[in-house]
Amino acid sequence: MPIATDAPIIIPLSDEERTTGRMAPKNLFDAVDALFKDGLVVLQNAIDVEVIDKLNEKMKEDTAAIMNGSVKVHWNQGEDKGNVSQVPPILEEYMFQQIYGNKLATSVLSGVLGPEPELHYIRSNTLLGNTTSRQKVHKDVRGRHLSHPYAIAMNICLIDVTPENGSTELWLGTNNTSPWTDHQAMNLGFVREDKLDEQRKIRPPVYGSIKKGNLILRDLRLWHAGMPNHTPETRVMLAFVYFAKWFQNPMAQKFPKSLKPLMEKYEKESNSKICVNYVDDEEVKDYLSTEFQTLFTSPHHPLQETA
Repeated sequence: MPIATDAPIIIPLSDEERTTGRMAPKNLFDAVDALFKDGLVVLQNAIDVEVIDKLNEKMKEDTAAIMNGSVKVHWNQGEDKGNVSQVPPILEEYMFQQIYGNKLATSVLSGVLGPEPELHYIRSNTLLGNTTSRQKVHKDVRGRHLSHPYAIAMNICLIDVTPENGSTELWLGTNNTSPWTDHQAMNLGFVREDKLDEQRKIRPPVYGSIKKGNLILRDLRLWHAGMPNHTPETRVMLAFVYFAKWFQNPMAQKFPKSLKPLMEKYEKESNSKICVNYVDDEEVKDYLSTEFQTLFTSPHHPLQETA
């Protein structure tokens, strides 16, 4: 049974569910229901800790290289927040199926978005240590977004996360109650202050504690905000975004051609699509410097703004 508190719904998965990738029917029901109701669900024990630790070690090395000036720094909401948008290592030894083709996640995503959910956005939110500023409450979409689920972020924390080291502020349920007119401006995802005041009286924000090995699925329309990291340790959180196939999102990150057979294997086994452009390996050898454009849009919904 999920943990029933006014906090993120946590679905406790067995070791058998994790190793086989087959979720028990009741757990699948509860996970899909939580995503529709709260806009967020946590799948507990969804990824082997050994996978998480190996990826964390490499990504912290990459973070150090970024901060030493080897590539351009992409800050989320300004340098004072200490939140860096970082590319995960696009190297075969770090392309784990539990990350890029997690069957537990895609079974839930398919229940909400429809068959063959598409992975278009492959980044991470890296929160540096000893930060004091917080993000503004926002949605990850701008403009006139749809009023039903069409895109879901998959977040994977590479260390245990608590309010002390930057647990995300979550406004559960706002995926269902907040139209695009709650934005401060058409081209911004920031939520109006008067709407924040109203929502606090109905259902105030929560700050969960998430163990490494857990996997978070979040409706892209849900209000949330990055918080300060009061510890010296860098906190890396993968940020992948899946879209419904029918939405036809145009984003496609560059991947080396050598990874195509492996990615196609993951696609087949997880019933999902990894939407990337395969290029010569040499072109993306320095993956940290890969430029990207965030387009959470659809050709069939032209009144959206780019994120």
